[in-house]
Amino acid sequence: MGGVNTADLSWSPVTSTNIDVYRNGVVVATVPNTGAYTDSTGAHGRATYTYRVCEAGTQTCSNDATVSFGGGH
Repeated sequence: MGGVNTADLSWSPVTSTNIDVYRNGVVVATVPNTGAYTDSTGAHGRATYTYRVCEAGTQTCSNDATVSFGGGH
């Protein structure tokens, strides 16, 4: 059985102090603007997620990034 699906996200730092991390259109974390975040989805197996990072509390956002996980053997 495979482990929990995790996605390593990175972005170019912006002027905002904090970043909202969206997974499938829902904020899953607000993190310091370090340029990186690892999201643990809590799920196993095949799945596809769409991520976006935004300056916290704004609609100033990155483009969407799609992450797909295949089933393990």
